Amino acid sequence: MTRDYPLNALRAFEASARHLSFVKAAGELHVTPAAVSHQVKNLEEYLGLQLFRRLPRGLVLVEAGEALLGELRDVFTRLDGAIERVLDSELRGPLTISVAPMFAVKWLLPRLRRFDALHPEIDVRMSTNLGLVDFQRDSVDAAIRLGGGRYPGLTADLLCGESVTPMCSPRLEQDHHPLRDPGQLAEHVLLHDDSLAFESSAPGWETWLDAAGVRLDDPSRGPRFAQPDHALQAAIDGAGVVLGWCNLAADDLAAGRLVAPFERRLPLGASFYLVYPDAHADRPKVAAFRDWIRQEMDADDV
Repeated sequence: MTRDYPLNALRAFEASARHLSFVKAAGELHVTPAAVSHQVKNLEEYLGLQLFRRLPRGLVLVEAGEALLGELRDVFTRLDGAIERVLDSELRGPLTISVAPMFAVKWLLPRLRRFDALHPEIDVRMSTNLGLVDFQRDSVDAAIRLGGGRYPGLTADLLCGESVTPMCSPRLEQDHHPLRDPGQLAEHVLLHDDSLAFESSAPGWETWLDAAGVRLDDPSRGPRFAQPDHALQAAIDGAGVVLGWCNLAADDLAAGRLVAPFERRLPLGASFYLVYPDAHADRPKVAAFRDWIRQEMDADDV
C-alpha cells in the first residue's frame, strides 16, 4: 500500500538538515522559520523519531536524522531530474497546430521561420483543415480558428480582429480605369469571396458599397471564390477588385502586390483565435507559440 508521505515536511527537514538551521532553510524555501520548525516537528511525530537535537546555537542531526538526510538527497535529486526530463520533453517534442488553410498560407507560413529561429527545439507540425478538432483524439496542441470566440470548454485567446476593404493589383489601376472614388468601381470586375456566405452579418460588396454611398446596377456580378485567399490571388493576378481581408492580405499590401485604394474598412464580424484545452495552457510549447504569435500580431497591427 502506498503511503501518503508528508512531502512539504520532508522538504523542510532536508533543507534544515543541509543548513543545520531553521532560519537558513526558511530563506531557501521562502517561508518563515516558525513554519519550517513546525513542519519538522510534524515529520518527527509522523515518524515517531527525533531527527535533530535543538541547541541554542543551531541544530545537530541525530543518527536517525543523518540516515534520513542521506536517503532524501538521492530521492530529491532523482525527483528533480525526472521533472526536468518531463519539462524538457514537453518543450522539445512536436507542437501540432490545426490551422485554417487560408490563415496558414497567407499569414502563418511566411512568418513561421521566425518562430523556428527563436525555438529550434520545437518541431511545429501543421494540420490545415476547417473541421472541428478533437484535441485528445487528433493529438492537437492548439488550433487557430476564425469565429466569435465562443468555444465551450476551451481557452480562446484573441489574436486579431478582421476587416475588409477593396483591393486590387496596382497594374489594374495603371492599365485600366484608376480608382479615385468608390463610384469608379462600376468600371471594374468585382471579385466575390463566398467563404462566409452562410453568415448573414458578414459584409459583402453590397454592404460595403452601401456604406460608401455608391449604387451599382448589379454588384453581385463577377467571379466567385470559396476561399478568401483564392479571391486575393485572383486580385493579385489582375482579374478584378476584391473585398479583401486586411490581415490575410497584410504581406501582399506591404509588398505592393495589392493596393487598397480606399480608407473605408468594414469589420468582418469574426476574429482569429488561438484555441486550446485549459489543460494545455501551461505546456511550454503552447506558451512559447502563444507568446510568439501575439508578438507577431502586435508587430503587424493592421
